[in-house]
Amino acid sequence: MAVSSSLSAAGVRWDLSDLEPDADRATREIDELLVRARDFAERRRGTVGSAGPQALRELLDELDELTQDASRILFYATAREHTDATDPETNDLATLARDRAADLESALLFVELEWLALGDGEAEALLHAAELEPYAHRLRVAREEKPYVLPEGEEQALNARRPAISAWESLHGRELATLTVEFDGGDGPEPHTIDRLLSYIHHPDREVRLAALDVLFETLEGVADVQAACYDAIVGDRLSLDRLRGIPDTLWPTNQRNELAGDVVEAMMAAIEEHYTLGRRWFVRKAGVLGLDRLQLADQYAPIGSDRRVEWSEAISMVDDALREFAPRFSEIFHTCLDRGHVDAEPRPGKVGGAYCNSVSKTVFPYVLLNYTDQLRDVVTLAHEFGHAVHGALALERQTYRSYHTGLAIAEVPSTFAQLLAVERLIDHEEDTSTRIMLLADRAESAMASIFRQTMMARFEIRAYAIRGEGKALTNDRLSDMWFEENERYYGDSIELPAGYRLGWSYIPHFIHVRFYTYAYAFAHLVAFSLLARYREDPERFVPAYLEFLSSGASRPPQELLAPLGVDLRDPQTWAHAFAEFDRCVMEAEAGADDLQASG
Repeated sequence: MAVSSSLSAAGVRWDLSDLEPDADRATREIDELLVRARDFAERRRGTVGSAGPQALRELLDELDELTQDASRILFYATAREHTDATDPETNDLATLARDRAADLESALLFVELEWLALGDGEAEALLHAAELEPYAHRLRVAREEKPYVLPEGEEQALNARRPAISAWESLHGRELATLTVEFDGGDGPEPHTIDRLLSYIHHPDREVRLAALDVLFETLEGVADVQAACYDAIVGDRLSLDRLRGIPDTLWPTNQRNELAGDVVEAMMAAIEEHYTLGRRWFVRKAGVLGLDRLQLADQYAPIGSDRRVEWSEAISMVDDALREFAPRFSEIFHTCLDRGHVDAEPRPGKVGGAYCNSVSKTVFPYVLLNYTDQLRDVVTLAHEFGHAVHGALALERQTYRSYHTGLAIAEVPSTFAQLLAVERLIDHEEDTSTRIMLLADRAESAMASIFRQTMMARFEIRAYAIRGEGKALTNDRLSDMWFEENERYYGDSIELPAGYRLGWSYIPHFIHVRFYTYAYAFAHLVAFSLLARYREDPERFVPAYLEFLSSGASRPPQELLAPLGVDLRDPQTWAHAFAEFDRCVMEAEAGADDLQASG
């Protein structure tokens, strides 16, 4: 089933040849990689703490190469699955890749376990050795897991059953990727993916918006029980592992990967919830502009002002201008990825929804996936994903593969900052007053989605884990009730929620792939707001410091990475400063709405 030719990104697909030439070669290399990993284990087992810092450095360098090769080959399988979920060869390769990934992890597991088995004194001496400086921070963070790690045999047994859990993840994604429904968005009935249906929430015609959501929710009813079963199995498995390891807090694994203290995360989420009224204020104001007594959910992102179609070629130009204006190196990375076919933008059946970036290795430029539907907000998504790409590319230039990849919360800061840069430039250069007003409103609403809605999602997840931890199943009805209740906490009386929105949880992939992923977006948007304000104050000083931040990867903890940029995560004023910037965006949107009403 072909994508609609009316979309300008038709044909913009990944060229995966920088990863592998074909599935046969990938299959052979996966098997060869497993042989290399087992040889590495045979030669290196028992040496992590006994051979001195230089030998450990050589071991880690070799492990780095192995890990990068694994990343390249396994991402090839994932990339094919995410862009052609119905192809039998692709599905066979993805299944093999999941199995071999578990085998690889088991073969290499001894490195982490031997490192954790060292006494604190031995480990500290190695951490201070000059030879290990590129790995020191990641090694230090890894030791935080020491109380929760099981003996090697048990860890390998746990890894061996991971493909079964990955199959639940794959089923969840495949159900959504292959879901298409006939819908008339104005050009006659044609097959629509979920992402394309969701894109109509920005449509200027209210009847189209309402109809699209009705069709979406009706379609989701057919898969909601399966999606609930997937989520129940995945959450149940994670909680079982937590109990086996003695992890006392379901948020701890995510906080630990993000290198954020639990009290910092809770203080941030509490501050966000205190500001829910900022979103409600805007929704009430927007209802007045649209001539409604109260918004319905389908009106939440209705355009105020004039949206316009943006062809793919124009989107490239817009994002390139924003990136180059900030730093020419950003533009170089952008064009290299485009020129090498590392962008897949065409929406089509069999392709996953949403957008992401994968920084594959030190020798392969990042790959970016999005579903481009010719709207201005898709331009912002493109900028967001290339914020990830420039971060990955710059960090991999200076850091080892092991120490380039930050936790989710910090990883979302560069992408959100790039997004804000692009939006600011679009607003400043837009000549049409009505379109500029639309951009002002969209900027405010995007922040609400990232900060308020993602925090609401995190609260939903916390409740889901708590209920599953009590031994209760996460059924469709139970998840739907919790989802609706948390949304009502956010929106209050400002938006009328349709009954079908009870299924809003069922198409969100973040719940499936990483627990509590969503608070990272809220964290990143608030931090990016603070950084944008500082950039405006002193661009010449800010840009070099920001490039250093990107190049540092995960070589230092978030507090140290952000401190040179003026952000102190322990200071409550950090959130106050961010919300002042947020409020500025909302007030500018309100002023634009007033101008629109006055002129109308």
